[in-house]
Amino acid sequence: MTQAVVFGVEGENGLWLADLKAGTVTAIKAPLSDELATAASLRASGVTLTKGVNLAIAVSSTSPIATGIHEGQD
Repeated sequence: MTQAVVFGVEGENGLWLADLKAGTVTAIKAPLSDELATAASLRASGVTLTKGVNLAIAVSSTSPIATGIHEGQD
């Protein structure tokens, strides 16, 4: 099972690491290297990259979907 997801948000600089097991999201510090640097360079030129992610939606914190993100949890 996937334990982490690296992502970037359109219009925002930088990349983030979501640790699914720990439930945390942290900024990835520069400088980047190897494949991650290559992916970041492609992203900066307007390329959208996805691998192993089958749903990703960017929303503002005030949107209805963001306010219901914890539905069904006690």
